Amino acid sequence: MRLYLLGLGVLAAGCHLDKLLSDGSGGGAPPHGTGALKAAAATSGSNLPTGYTVTLDSGQSTAIGINDSITATGLPAGSHRAALAGVPANCSVSGANPRSVTVLPNDTSRTTFSVACTAPATQLVFTIPPPSKITVLSDTFQVEVAAEDASGNIVPGFIGQVTMAIGNDGSVGKNAHLRGTKIVNLVNGIATFPNLSIDQTGVSYTLQASVPGLPPVPSRAFDVVVVTVP
Repeated sequence: MRLYLLGLGVLAAGCHLDKLLSDGSGGGAPPHGTGALKAAAATSGSNLPTGYTVTLDSGQSTAIGINDSITATGLPAGSHRAALAGVPANCSVSGANPRSVTVLPNDTSRTTFSVACTAPATQLVFTIPPPSKITVLSDTFQVEVAAEDASGNIVPGFIGQVTMAIGNDGSVGKNAHLRGTKIVNLVNGIATFPNLSIDQTGVSYTLQASVPGLPPVPSRAFDVVVVTVP
């Protein structure tokens, strides 16, 4: 079994200095039919992590800094799978992850995982609240919620399924039902519920949105009224 050896790639004085370890020989170029793969991480933004791990094919994961590189040598020429792990929810990787990289014989192939980070999401917010008054069953209404950071900025990298439910039941019998699409995936930090309705009249209803990892959030209050006939 061939042992893939990893070395750190260091950037100094404007030049790359690769610590390439030979395939068990202690020095020299890779043998015919093998090559090397240099995987780098380039991270920008705020609230940066301390590091990631890189996995090559199905081998052991290796730690890598947020702006660092590792080099694997003695790889058989051909396609290899590289994956970056340990990326927090407030960061997103540009391009495929994992990705396929072709290694050429007697050459060093390169791939860079570009990572953009923002402040982490701390709250759900109703960016489109329910109307102040809706008609029982006859009206469908739309609400929208977003995952935001503490400064009120949407966090596109936050993912999860948002569940919408009745918060305060304004009906007399406290047995109203919310109808329509009630579970929606966050896309770019936003979840839209396009076709909600409530089956009983009442006053001071609220909705409640929840997603794993963040506190649930109530909507503003609204009333559900009977159909008015002109």
